[in-house]
Amino acid sequence: MRIHQFALSLFAGLPLVLGACSLADTAKEAANAASVEFSEGSPAVDGQNIEYPGSLLSPSLEKFKLVMVFHVKADNSKNSGKASFGSDKIKPILNLFINSRSNHPITTTIPAFSVDGGAVTTLDFPIEVPVSSIDGPTARRIVNGEAIPYFLAGTLDFELLDGSILKGTGSSKLDLASGEISTRPSTTVKEILLKML
Repeated sequence: MRIHQFALSLFAGLPLVLGACSLADTAKEAANAASVEFSEGSPAVDGQNIEYPGSLLSPSLEKFKLVMVFHVKADNSKNSGKASFGSDKIKPILNLFINSRSNHPITTTIPAFSVDGGAVTTLDFPIEVPVSSIDGPTARRIVNGEAIPYFLAGTLDFELLDGSILKGTGSSKLDLASGEISTRPSTTVKEILLKML
């Protein structure tokens, strides 16, 4: 299992008013955040399927969705402050690469999340992308149930919090990969999609 350490830009975002905390303590907290580590969970990805909302009597290619869930191990054990990524109003945005990192990325969002200080936890990132956003040859491989890898990458903005006190801001790079996995759509979905791709 590979571990991806985040490169964080914290110090530019440190608030000038620190309350009871000293600048040295806050700087130490910010530096500790650089030790937050994320790695692929076990399994890295599951739940992969092709879904269609509504009736398939008059299907539209744009409405077929490839769905899956990335499982991510988050280790914030070296930092006492909570790292918060995104919000209910602004969801984190990442790039999904299907089959190869050299393929065109598909922009997708994940729910906002946070990792408590001192915590090691597993996060679930649900992913949903239109089948129409996937190149034709790759989409046909997915529909036919061939095993292919997936990659989730991008830069996430975060806030470092101690209770309600903002101790710093920054961004971190995420780079996760699955092994080769297959998707098994229903027979009906498979038959319809293969005629449309």
